[in-house]
Amino acid sequence: MRLILIRHGETPWNASQRYQGQTDIPLNDRGREQAARLADYLLENEALQAIYCSDLSRAAATADIVARPFNIRPIPDTRLREFCFGIWEGLTFNEIWEGCREDFEKWFNNFEEFCIPQGESFTDLSERSLQAIKDIEARHSGTVAVVTHGGVIKAVLCSLQHSTDPWQDTVPPGSLTIIELSPQHTEIHAVGLTV
Repeated sequence: MRLILIRHGETPWNASQRYQGQTDIPLNDRGREQAARLADYLLENEALQAIYCSDLSRAAATADIVARPFNIRPIPDTRLREFCFGIWEGLTFNEIWEGCREDFEKWFNNFEEFCIPQGESFTDLSERSLQAIKDIEARHSGTVAVVTHGGVIKAVLCSLQHSTDPWQDTVPPGSLTIIELSPQHTEIHAVGLTV
């Protein structure tokens, strides 16, 4: 299967560098433009069989724009939601650092297991999102797009690269990560490609 992971287009909180998590923030104008460029690029370069997406509006709206030229209806899956940042959602890095420094340091040093208050751990995110990807892979053999979030894409990349460092890859809003998956071989063709 050819898996195209799409990070949703930009939102106002991306632009102001706020942790969004599972707070349902819509696309801004730039995000809609990014989604339209992705749709054009994919129509010209890929033969999509299906499109799956997170149910959060920024991902669902990106998926709708991407799907339109293919005449495909996106399939929402809550397991593809972003990492839940709990009480940090809506805050900037500086606000978290100033108000929750001890918890931030615990999270940064043990992000796989540390659970942000009212949030989740990276292991929680990985388990639910990787199961969603496995289920999608079991249903398809061709090219499938999954419109999701930076945290989910990083969880997939960490799993494929046998890495515990989600910070090694940059995945900007409105970008593509392209992976060939097969029982014999997995190849990552692009990470965070913008068009």
